[in-house]
Amino acid sequence: MTDSQTTGQPFDDIRALIRTMPAIEDITGSHVSENAESLGRGLRPIGRLDTPLAKISAWQDAPLPRLMRPLIAVFAGTHGVAEQLGYDDIIAASKRRVTSLTEGQAAVRGIAGELGAAYKVYEFGLDYPSADFTESDSLSERDCAAAIAFGMEVVAEGADVIVLGAAGLGAATAAAAMNIALFGGAANYWAGGDGAAARIAAVEAGLSRHNGQTTDPLEILRIFGGREIAGLVGALLAARHQRIPILLDGYVSCTAAAIIHAIDGAAIDHCLATHLSAEPAHDALLSRLGLTPIVDLEVNIGDGTGGGLALAVLKAAAAGLTSLKV
Repeated sequence: MTDSQTTGQPFDDIRALIRTMPAIEDITGSHVSENAESLGRGLRPIGRLDTPLAKISAWQDAPLPRLMRPLIAVFAGTHGVAEQLGYDDIIAASKRRVTSLTEGQAAVRGIAGELGAAYKVYEFGLDYPSADFTESDSLSERDCAAAIAFGMEVVAEGADVIVLGAAGLGAATAAAAMNIALFGGAANYWAGGDGAAARIAAVEAGLSRHNGQTTDPLEILRIFGGREIAGLVGALLAARHQRIPILLDGYVSCTAAAIIHAIDGAAIDHCLATHLSAEPAHDALLSRLGLTPIVDLEVNIGDGTGGGLALAVLKAAAAGLTSLKV
């Protein structure tokens, strides 16, 4: 498929949403400068956390950041490329992963409870894997757009800030392929790490098959991404239109941000990177997006755990800010 500004009605609608995103300058009474100058009254007692807190309050159009109704949202799907990674039954494996998040001992559940945060796992067709991108396009344009639309529903929870995590089986492999298509580079750079030989081979095979098809970001999402990554793109767009700050968790959610960032460099101005994960290429991805992680704890999972820990730091710092304002 050749590049174009429009690829059909479903993606036309998505592009229209991106073109009409509100900018921070559109928010009446923006408090970015006010907070950045006064957070520590010259003492900086909360260090560089003044910057993300000022950004949160600015998008909320509030004098102080509101972190009273946080949501930790985890998007989960099944990628056909996971068959290349040694799973006997990718649907069963995907469902086990989701069960561990909803009923098991996943750390993110405990973190959410401690913070008083809403916690919700969004399932994107676990029984209907995206196609294996080493053999064909992952999704049709219609299915990709439908997943984007489903992801937009995250804003209906009424949260004042949203942590976006991902737990899709094969998602990190898809993310690596997407990042190479967006930024260039080698598979062992974007998909490397201990025991990553199968992932690297799958990424190389997929890129070889689709070489030169497109540089259009939404097409890259459709060709290599799965339903939950498309859903993350939808969540990012809906949150921007609702002026809800987003706390990006790991490699996969940041890759979703990279898709809309490639279309409009200001498209993720409402986003913060919560942590630097153990994924080898996460640091490089954050650098390309111009994002600085709030914490670096070597968390090696992208299911919202690192985002929840960063949220805890932000909530504590916001409480300190409130006392400074009294």
